[in-house]
Amino acid sequence: MTQTYAIFGAGPAGLYTAWRLLTGGKAVAGDTITLHEWGTYDFEGTGAHRQPAGRICSHHIAAGSGEGQDLSATYIEIGGMRFSEWDRKQYKTDKDGKEIPSPGHRLVTQTIWDIGLHDDVQDFLTTTDPLFYLRGQHFYQKELGTGSPPVKAPYDTPGNNEAPASDLFTNISNLITGGADLETRSEQCHYYAKGTLPDSFNSFVYDPGNTVSNIGYWNVFYDQAGNEGFNYAADAGGYSSNVINWNAADAAFYNGEFAPGDKFKTIAGGYSRLFTELYRKAQEAAAATGVTLELKQGTRLHSIWMQGGSVTYQLASAQDPYAADGAPLTADFAFLAMPPESVELIAQATRYTGAPSGGTDFLNASNVANYLDAVVRQPSYKVAMFFDRPWWTETPHAPKLVSEDGSSAHVYGPTITDLPLRQIYYFGNNALPNYQGPPVYGVLASYDDERFVEFWRQLELSVGDRREEADYRNLQPLEGGKAAPPEMERMLRLQLAKVHYGDPDAAGLIPQSTSTVFMDWGRNPFGAGYHAWAAHYDISDVMQRLRAPADLAGQTGAPVYLIGSAFSNDQAWVEGAFCTAESVLVDYLHMTPLIDTSVYKLICSAC
Repeated sequence: MTQTYAIFGAGPAGLYTAWRLLTGGKAVAGDTITLHEWGTYDFEGTGAHRQPAGRICSHHIAAGSGEGQDLSATYIEIGGMRFSEWDRKQYKTDKDGKEIPSPGHRLVTQTIWDIGLHDDVQDFLTTTDPLFYLRGQHFYQKELGTGSPPVKAPYDTPGNNEAPASDLFTNISNLITGGADLETRSEQCHYYAKGTLPDSFNSFVYDPGNTVSNIGYWNVFYDQAGNEGFNYAADAGGYSSNVINWNAADAAFYNGEFAPGDKFKTIAGGYSRLFTELYRKAQEAAAATGVTLELKQGTRLHSIWMQGGSVTYQLASAQDPYAADGAPLTADFAFLAMPPESVELIAQATRYTGAPSGGTDFLNASNVANYLDAVVRQPSYKVAMFFDRPWWTETPHAPKLVSEDGSSAHVYGPTITDLPLRQIYYFGNNALPNYQGPPVYGVLASYDDERFVEFWRQLELSVGDRREEADYRNLQPLEGGKAAPPEMERMLRLQLAKVHYGDPDAAGLIPQSTSTVFMDWGRNPFGAGYHAWAAHYDISDVMQRLRAPADLAGQTGAPVYLIGSAFSNDQAWVEGAFCTAESVLVDYLHMTPLIDTSVYKLICSAC
């Protein structure tokens, strides 16, 4: 009996699911897999459209007038840009000879090997001595605590302002966890569900034994470090999203992932290559196995419900994405491979149009809606600029783009500021060897989030323009990097001059860019650049049960699944998207895991 698999969203989770169904032996001859994608992505790698997939978007310089992007040319990641490579061993040995689980993103690493991209993996290193420009003061991280008098960060945090903000994050985490050595995912997941403040916790607000997952991270950070400590962490950490009032149990572990000098990896020619190649391998597998693989771009899921035991849904076209288009359809298996904002758009349509008589609207069930609320949406913004020379190396306050071993290859930054720029990454000339044009140097001039997004959003239109569409209909992330108006470009140069020259009047010394593009990830249908778990939820239970939302709503065994990084242990990473998808394929479709999960849990189990 043939089966139909409907996958809504051709981002990382959706593409991974299609590829695994085809290569893992689940989909067989006669079956049909349909990928529905709202955007129009360039899956063939021609450079004609926005690169896939989802919140990954490698933006290359233009090939020429009307020719799209040159995929061999200099590029900047204006979406997700890196991963943590796993050494493909279950364990490593620490300095004391103890075996501990090997770190890294296992599914991403294994997938890269399986599709043959491992030879194209290259470093995405962050400098061990970043430049800071905070409260009008320049300093490099390694200067802190040196000299007489010692260099201090400009915050009233005695004892902490002579050390990097990453030390402050570590100190707060140790206070919350009591210094617990929770190295495996199983241990961490148990802590998310059951962890309590240690007996040593000293607070006016909280008591030892309080459940940590019921505490907001901002609340406990203020309680322990005060307002100045919080501001130092927020400013010098580079990510406002890391210090919002999210789940303190999760935050205590997660905030260690962005320490300067971390050894990240990427793909030569752009991270988007992982997904064009993943789709190509899926096509090859479909042809070899006799499975029909359909890619329907410019379509989105409008509404979905259970009807007579079947997953039933309606689609909408990109031309009129808020109106159902055509008769209801059914599928044997349905995968909602999308972030919470997109799920909410579908829930709204289903709620307002109503499921037909006898149908069950599971997305709007109270417990499903509550669990969807467990995910906090964090808007983010990126602006990429391209120049004919790397001017930042010539400035009085130049970034020290060297790694721990002294290498300058593939060291991207960051420079961290409290200006609306927030973080700067220096991609430089990263064109592939076969590129024939003149050298072009790229800089991710602004990588910001949360409240800083609105600063740049008002510069998306030139001062002579009026808005011509409702804000919720602005689907810019689906279109890709959009050319910045001259006012945005000049605002960037003004702030870059303050950072690198110490003088906004030096803006004229920064050359005009050859092109500048922005990506506003707070727009529909993504609604966020990344996500976090909210406090007052058992996130282990949420990520376990929310994968099957119809089942959670009482439709036992209903074959509709919710996947994506937002609902995972790795919310800001492709690994999270792959892990939720893999967990559904293993737990519900009974496929053999792609990796050994004996010491690497795909997602947390309900405790």
